[in-house]
Amino acid sequence: MGHRFSGRPEELWSERRRQIMPTDVFEREVISRVRGRRGTAVDYGAGSGYFTEVLARHFRRVYAIDAEWKMVEALRAEMEKRGIANVGAILSDRPVDFDFPVDFILFSNVLHEVDEPEELVEWSRIARFVCVIDWKKVETDFGPLLDERIGEEEMRELLEKHFSSVVSLDIYPYHYVLICHNEEDGLDETD
Repeated sequence: MGHRFSGRPEELWSERRRQIMPTDVFEREVISRVRGRRGTAVDYGAGSGYFTEVLARHFRRVYAIDAEWKMVEALRAEMEKRGIANVGAILSDRPVDFDFPVDFILFSNVLHEVDEPEELVEWSRIARFVCVIDWKKVETDFGPLLDERIGEEEMRELLEKHFSSVVSLDIYPYHYVLICHNEEDGLDETD
């Protein structure tokens, strides 16, 4: 298993992160491609809510899941501070059973941290769309160790076992972005 992020929640809103993973790029390049219903989104491994905030602007309800209590508390405080009321925070290190349709699941910098990423990918089929953002498998002076990262091709192969379409977006310098779906009419793949 890779390591879990052990830093402080506020590090997830740092200026460095905003520079290397700007949320407006995620909004423009990922969210804009999702067609159809935007009822429920899940941010799995949400941390303190960096991408949760963006999802909350585009989906009626967002469930932010994290395994660390300090992250869940920081997320709740951050959403309250920003006046965001359509986010529910869930403390869990396991997939959550929802009894309603899920339109979008985001895994951002989390699949390299779990023992069985395939279990989460398989679970994520409950959603119409899934987006994986994770560290490119290249040496950097920050982020997880190289041997803890899952390369883009390995992740693509894993996703292709469970989804009919996997689209790669080259939008971040240190992270790959893969969007998946099983809906014939769901993803706008044009640039």
